[in-house]
Amino acid sequence: MAVNVLVIGGGAGGLCAAAAAAEAGGRVTVLEKRHTPGKKLLATGNGRCNLANLGVPRYEGDASFALRTLRAFPPEKLLRTLNSWGLQLTREEERVYPAVRQASAVLALLTERLRALGGTLLPDFEVKELRRENGRFTAVCADGRTVQADRCVLATGGLAGGSLGSAREDYRLAEGFGHRVTKLFGALAPLETDTASLKGLSGLRLPAYVRLFAQKRCVQAESGEVLITDYGISGICVMQLARRTKELLDQGKEPYITLDLLPLLKGEGVPYGPLPADFPDSREEICSLLEKRRRLLPGQDILTGLLPEGLCRKLRNVPLTELPRALCAWRLPVRAVRPLAFAQVTAGGVGTGDVDAETLSSRLCPGLYLSGEMLDVDGACGGFNLQFAMISGILAGQNAAGDLPLGKGT
Repeated sequence: MAVNVLVIGGGAGGLCAAAAAAEAGGRVTVLEKRHTPGKKLLATGNGRCNLANLGVPRYEGDASFALRTLRAFPPEKLLRTLNSWGLQLTREEERVYPAVRQASAVLALLTERLRALGGTLLPDFEVKELRRENGRFTAVCADGRTVQADRCVLATGGLAGGSLGSAREDYRLAEGFGHRVTKLFGALAPLETDTASLKGLSGLRLPAYVRLFAQKRCVQAESGEVLITDYGISGICVMQLARRTKELLDQGKEPYITLDLLPLLKGEGVPYGPLPADFPDSREEICSLLEKRRRLLPGQDILTGLLPEGLCRKLRNVPLTELPRALCAWRLPVRAVRPLAFAQVTAGGVGTGDVDAETLSSRLCPGLYLSGEMLDVDGACGGFNLQFAMISGILAGQNAAGDLPLGKGT
């Protein structure tokens, strides 16, 4: 007899869990608290939907848990599964996108696949209580409606993204079964910095090497495009530093960022990605470049045509002997990481010690499965977070509908 499977959360991970459970023979119902599912999915990658990354995995929180999950269901298998469901894919280096570069196409495919397999999606169903009695789960809606099932997948997502994210109450569904939730904060978020040297530059985009320092030691380095804002700095390479920056701030340290503008000075774009913490600064190269320009332009005009006009004005009165340092170590003390509402992903979540990494089953409650961003796993930019949400969702859905004994791993 088919197993009744309840999936709470209609995001990418929840819809993948539902489709996988239905494909495995389960009778599936998805409960989504919003009127339409997949709101956060639609915003992924500015709507282009970078859904996987075939490069070296980059995960924080319980990274070993994430790696065990990915070994159980590798990213290549995720791509084959999505393709078998009807989604055409394309690659840009390690990053994988839908061929049409539209997140809406991914959402449409997942919802249509669920319907084709006989699954049910109930919108406007905000679960206020989840209980297990006599071996069955009962989800109680805010308006009093109830839905029962043999097994339940929690895929409510994280708090990041403001109105696109979940609510703290969603984590209490897991806490009700004894699961511990770690501290929640924003990862992949912009940084609030000292703005004195940024005045007049808001909106400027600069390719750069970006380094995070604590107590004069570089602890993380990234490359990419930096966006100057009225509160500090943003951009993918900056957001990659947010998690470590938050940890340093919480430890009472005084982290600061340095911007190395060599990629801009050389007229080169720079792909975003990690750099070794001991990646040397560009002072020697910048000195050589400026020396050549001194033969072309006199004195303080040496930067004309080399930097954006506003930045030229900022640096016009810096002595020539100090320019190399200013251009390779533009220092910005960090005041704060922007709140969760401005973050792309939530750091922290349901502790993974009580969850089986290969089946996503709860070790505390037979028949309960947990997946995606609500777990204490967060990835770098580049598709890692959506990839984990989908893979963990598929594994949770397959095992919830499968013939495995309830509570495997207990």
